[in-house]
Amino acid sequence: MDNYIMLFIVMLLIFIFPQILKRFNIPGITAMMLAGIFIGPYGLNLIPMSDALMQFGAFGMLFLMFLAGLEVDNDTLKAEFKNSTFLSIFSMVIPAIGGYFVAQLFGLDFIGSLIYAVIFSSHSVGIVYGLMDELNMIKSKLGTTLLSATVIVDLLSLIIVSIIVKVNETAGGLNSEIFQFMGLVLLYIVGLLLIIPLMSKYIFKKLEELHVPKIHFILLLILISIITGEYIGIHPIIGAFITGIAVSEELTKEEHDTLLNENLNAIGYGLFIPLFFLTVGMNTNISVLTDLSNISLIAVAVSVLAILKTFSGYISLRMLKYNTKKSFCGGVFTVPSLSTALVAATLGLEMGILPYPYFVAIVILSLITSTIPPIFLKSYVLKNKKEFVEE
Repeated sequence: MDNYIMLFIVMLLIFIFPQILKRFNIPGITAMMLAGIFIGPYGLNLIPMSDALMQFGAFGMLFLMFLAGLEVDNDTLKAEFKNSTFLSIFSMVIPAIGGYFVAQLFGLDFIGSLIYAVIFSSHSVGIVYGLMDELNMIKSKLGTTLLSATVIVDLLSLIIVSIIVKVNETAGGLNSEIFQFMGLVLLYIVGLLLIIPLMSKYIFKKLEELHVPKIHFILLLILISIITGEYIGIHPIIGAFITGIAVSEELTKEEHDTLLNENLNAIGYGLFIPLFFLTVGMNTNISVLTDLSNISLIAVAVSVLAILKTFSGYISLRMLKYNTKKSFCGGVFTVPSLSTALVAATLGLEMGILPYPYFVAIVILSLITSTIPPIFLKSYVLKNKKEFVEE
């Protein structure tokens, strides 16, 4: 296929699909996965899976994790650290146990079951932040607690995924090499959180109002973090996420809004991030749904994840003295499993840890949990607007 024709089809889909599905309150990133299924080799086969497309999609994944880190309000995270840590432990451990046993029930081995456990425990910073922003909940006490817990859970999930990948590579279980690697991960994260803010403060002061060089500097930071991490065996998603958190520490409110809303979001969501979700959809063979065993896997996975996450979130928020409505709402906010879940599933597929039907089950799970809960939450919160926004 001619490259210009392929690019035209991709850009047309990026432009049209989200606009159409937005009428049904479906997030744009979910729309792009559906578009990928539609045009991919398992759909109408309009676009072949090329190496270039996959590379752009991979960079989109990293850019998405960087933007998720950049969205973290460090003051907010510190203010609600105790409550959000309590919530994150509950909403992570209980679904993780459920995910592990679901995978075991359907015949996955130990490592594959651990991947499923991480996927079940992960949240979605992008969807939670975007929905809360739309509903004006970010500055509320409940919003602060939920968003902080989501950040903690996603960061821990990314670290655990990298450790699982390392365990699978060494095939030696939790030996001394794994513990050394865990120490390197901790040192790497602390190093980025200490060094990047200092570098950013100096560079941003020198560049002052020159936003384009600031963008170049930030892109260089992402690449330096990724390359350094890969050198010691840490997956790029952690470097990108931590770099976002570290950079946000030195941005003023005005700089953050300008860089994020006018520049970085335009770069990421304008092309690279939609391509990531598009390629995920293109890799999804929905024909496996015709196999009864796959349907049962998907049904059980979605049901267990939704029930356990809602329950664990509800119970933990009730213990934190929130009322019934807010606790239930908070529990549903933990259900969406998108970016981290898809990253973990993609890695599992690439490394041969997850057989293809299990990968597809996670993609379908991500589609369902990133579509239905946000639609429900938007309606639920708007019906009780005063209670959720005015605290």
